[in-house]
Amino acid sequence: MKRFLLIVSLLVASVSASAMGFRSLDLKANLRSDFGVGVGMSFNLPANFEFAPSFNYYFDSGNAFTIDADFRYRFDLPKSFSIYPLAGPLYFHCKDHNNIGLNVGAGFSYDINDAWSVGAEAKYQYVNHFDDFYLSLGVSYLF
Repeated sequence: MKRFLLIVSLLVASVSASAMGFRSLDLKANLRSDFGVGVGMSFNLPANFEFAPSFNYYFDSGNAFTIDADFRYRFDLPKSFSIYPLAGPLYFHCKDHNNIGLNVGAGFSYDINDAWSVGAEAKYQYVNHFDDFYLSLGVSYLF
């Protein structure tokens, strides 16, 4: 429980510090060994870096969720496309188990217009005694 409170405190502090660089509000579907949905935000940091915290809930695992705190480096490409590598810590909760882990992955996005974007991410998650790979498909409202 102490770890959970520490992570939540760090996320709140990071979000508060980055509030001026709010970039998007994200909704996504997560596909891995089970199906989940997520909500997140992204914040612009200097030099094309972004901070992207998210909360993801998984239906088939029985009360399983993750809180991710990913950092991205965005490469802008022609025609409203961008790609990014990502890495960051995560908090994983499943039934009575609470663990800290690590995300590593990559993603892309396509800006449909000035207000909406669609994208996908592929992540490898390592948590304590297990690892998992998942694909996330989502839509973002841009600010």
